[in-house]
Amino acid sequence: MFKERKPMKILIAPYSKVMRNGEENPKNYPYWTDVVKSLIDKDNIVIQLQFNNEKPIDGIKSLVAYSSLKVVETLVDDCDTFISIDNFLPHLAHYRKKYGVVIWGKSDPTLFGYPEHTNLLKDRKYLRAHQFETWEAETFDPKVFVEPQIVVGAVENYGV
Repeated sequence: MFKERKPMKILIAPYSKVMRNGEENPKNYPYWTDVVKSLIDKDNIVIQLQFNNEKPIDGIKSLVAYSSLKVVETLVDDCDTFISIDNFLPHLAHYRKKYGVVIWGKSDPTLFGYPEHTNLLKDRKYLRAHQFETWEAETFDPKVFVEPQIVVGAVENYGV
């Protein structure tokens, strides 16, 4: 018998810190709008965690501004899963034992990720040579990231 999947509550943290040089952070995933649309079309609830007045992703109906670590911990505990880039959320989620999807571009998930998360890396050839250098020397490049349908598929595995 076919089991109907219930909608998930998904927390997203789409951005990394603002670069000092004013350029787009190379960690920022460029296809959030497609991911969010696909997830919402499947009746999931998507909540964006917002820092420093970052722009909401198109289609987001629930936007929660960072006000304290306690607020973020509550959001992490209350969600079914999360999607994030390489920022602080995967570290907090690891500590809180919440599993989710982390989208990687130029930083190495074997150094900075956790094995319990679904770590999505398009290709190791895009990893930067000096993983511990500042990000200001890197340029934003959308081709280093996995396609939106790969992210959506990975998230759907948490709802099974």
